[in-house]
Amino acid sequence: MYYFILALTLLIPLLIIAGIIYLYKKLSRRTFILLALTVTAGPYLAYKLLERQFMLEAVPDALEVTSIAYQKEESWGFGPGGNEAGVRLYPLPDNIVQTIQQRGMDFFSKMPANQNQQSRDWRGSYDNWKATPIQANESWQVNQESGRMDVKDYICAYGFCPGIKPSVALEMNAIINSPGSYYAYGRIGMIIVSPEKKLVLYFYNG
Repeated sequence: MYYFILALTLLIPLLIIAGIIYLYKKLSRRTFILLALTVTAGPYLAYKLLERQFMLEAVPDALEVTSIAYQKEESWGFGPGGNEAGVRLYPLPDNIVQTIQQRGMDFFSKMPANQNQQSRDWRGSYDNWKATPIQANESWQVNQESGRMDVKDYICAYGFCPGIKPSVALEMNAIINSPGSYYAYGRIGMIIVSPEKKLVLYFYNG
């Protein structure tokens, strides 16, 4: 059995090389290049699509977000001892903006559950919605220098901080410290919905 596995290990790369040489000889150069690009780029594109879907699932389906306007996330280490932190900004569709402006907190208190929540695990599930400004709590205190809540104090709470663009951090701080938006904590991270800025903010630490 050992020699059989060893033979396969040696044979498979040879067969792949032979196949590439055969196709190179039989196909036109243009067709061969297109085929090679398709084979090599296919897995990468599939991964990026899955990654994008994973990021969109952090937002409840009722908000109808379909794209990511800004993203900055970093990981330090792997496994139980690893840390990660990040922020994402999603454009909020105009029709949802209008609905929230009309209904206010009622929109969030009666928000329907995500249909595929079981397959999403914790992503996109929030409860106990509140109106901004965000109130300090045990894990997130008012910044001593500014006298206001600062998103970096939450995102970088464990000493690991992604390089968030200053203008983005400034806009986020303005949203969380002003009335007119709505927020909730999830199992991992928190979400803020700003009808005025037409944005959904999601940020986390861990």
